[in-house]
Amino acid sequence: MAVPPDLVAGSRTGSIFDLGYHGYDGPRLGRRHAVSTLFVHSLKWTFGIGRGGRAKIAPFVLAGLTLLPAVLAVGIRALAGPAAERVNPITPQNYLTYVQTFIAFFVTAQAPELLGRDQRSHALTLYFSRALERSDYALAKYGALVAALALVLLAPQVVLLLGIVFASIDLVSGLDQVVPLLLPIVVSTAVAAAFFSGIGLAIAAFIPRRAFSAGAIVATFLVLSGVVQAVVVQGRLGDPLRYIALLDPYGLLDGLASTTFGVPGRNASVTNSGIDPALFAAGAALVAVATLVVLVVRYRRIEA
Repeated sequence: MAVPPDLVAGSRTGSIFDLGYHGYDGPRLGRRHAVSTLFVHSLKWTFGIGRGGRAKIAPFVLAGLTLLPAVLAVGIRALAGPAAERVNPITPQNYLTYVQTFIAFFVTAQAPELLGRDQRSHALTLYFSRALERSDYALAKYGALVAALALVLLAPQVVLLLGIVFASIDLVSGLDQVVPLLLPIVVSTAVAAAFFSGIGLAIAAFIPRRAFSAGAIVATFLVLSGVVQAVVVQGRLGDPLRYIALLDPYGLLDGLASTTFGVPGRNASVTNSGIDPALFAAGAALVAVATLVVLVVRYRRIEA
């Protein structure tokens, strides 16, 4: 049988009870711990960990679709043997451009979840009433989505590299092919993850409604890319109008892959504009940084 709390004072209009609450005298872990905790929580949230089963469908299905081309490429290499170079179109050098639409949909599904829910539920007031600064919140969310997307992109590229090694005549020749690809893969993956995450989060920060936010992100990646490519290809633009090609997000991604791996570009905005692919790569890096700045400024000024 529960013991009732002590009655401190009482009257016909109300009573005060001693519930035994005490102040917290333990260690305070501070700002760094708050940021790392929010980062880890947001990273798990991106993959639906700690949420219901339905929340795991989109991230894991899209991650699986991103992995699928790599599995197919390894299978083709194993079956075709020496002829694999001619019949296999999927390589580490162009892998990002093959899965760019899956990346866009992954960000479309998860960026509004990371930011919109806190705005709609007015949870930001609770976050900012503790050791967490407003810029810390933005950086933790940005870092979490970048890390999640980097994991999704690195896994299939590791599969591709292992396929090259095991399909080689011997381990040494396989490593000779793989080792020069490691740095370009890391650099292109990091920039691509920051590029896609930054755009998605910057949009989600200003549009908390999930449906509207997702629509705006899809339009930015798919519609804008299609429109820019059509203008560049059909318009045959000269200076300075040909630099409209730099507005194509998929063109920026293709220029990034082309520059880091030293291979020709594949995107129509890159090949038809005549612009150096290195300029597209620089544009991708600039967007990644600029969207982070926009995100930080937004949360410094947002009403919580």
